[in-house]
Amino acid sequence: MTSPNDQAIFESSPDGILLVDASGVIRRANAMAQKLFGYPAEALHGMAVEQLVPPSARGAHDEHRARYQRAAAVRPMGIGMELRAVRQGGVEFPVEISLAPFEGPEGQDWTVATVRDISLHKRLRDFGAGALRASEDERARIARDLHDDTAQRLATVLVRLKLLEKDIDDPDTLQRLDDIRQAITDTADGVRRIARGLRPPELEDTGLESALRSHARLLREGRGVDVLLDVEPVDRLLTPDGTLILYRIVQEALNNVVRHAGVPQARVRIRVEEEQIIGLVEDQGTGFFPQHLALQGRGLGLLGMQERAVMLGGDVRVESLPGQGTRVRFRIPVEIAEELGRV
Repeated sequence: MTSPNDQAIFESSPDGILLVDASGVIRRANAMAQKLFGYPAEALHGMAVEQLVPPSARGAHDEHRARYQRAAAVRPMGIGMELRAVRQGGVEFPVEISLAPFEGPEGQDWTVATVRDISLHKRLRDFGAGALRASEDERARIARDLHDDTAQRLATVLVRLKLLEKDIDDPDTLQRLDDIRQAITDTADGVRRIARGLRPPELEDTGLESALRSHARLLREGRGVDVLLDVEPVDRLLTPDGTLILYRIVQEALNNVVRHAGVPQARVRIRVEEEQIIGLVEDQGTGFFPQHLALQGRGLGLLGMQERAVMLGGDVRVESLPGQGTRVRFRIPVEIAEELGRV
């Protein structure tokens, strides 16, 4: 450390900090690093950093460290992987690690490794994933019941009405039966639309673009909102659950357009750019102040979109102002999506 202030920051950091030389030996460790790994300072100083890596990952870690030394830069480590460290006694725990080049006391090329224990974050994420999984399972069950039971019962009633009409000659009675039949037909169509909205069969049968086109058709026919789609194929980059999460993000954004935008048109664009799935849902509607929703405890739909994106290692940003429309942008790293695209 070059000054007392630097030393104070080093020791008071809420994250573990290790200074590692070019050969992979720990030269300094702050108080939090000592706490995280369960070693006193004198034990960490001079220890090979690989000893803090689980035995199964040490070979790969040595290769990663050597590669980093050849092109040192500030960056997170292990994008797309779940990193783990090991405490004294062999107990493993999940971590996030960031690396940065550092000049040693005699001009040597050292590395600053910042280590954060994400055990609680991972438990919360897993809890959220379980809640979303339960929600999707319930959606699938209700959709199945609506399609296989309710819709079939309505179809049976329609057949019985048709047979009953053959035994009736009175024109007024026939007209009333026809009105009833039409009402039941409309109800059956509504049940099918609800079932498709809960769990679109196209998502599993033909993919994300087909499912979005089906949803866009329902919005156009049922709510009078025309959705312009420009969607590149991304299904191969996601597991089936990852594709479902992406569909839910777009579905919620479009539902917000229908409920709040006050315009008859929206646009959806999904692209693959620089190993990321980039998406945009936009409208030219009334707009709003996103921060006001958070302060008022509203905007649960927006929060749901963000939670789903985080499960795939991505994020969602909402850009909006009153009178200037709304843009929902989402980003999902492909290399993370391939590994974590599951709920």
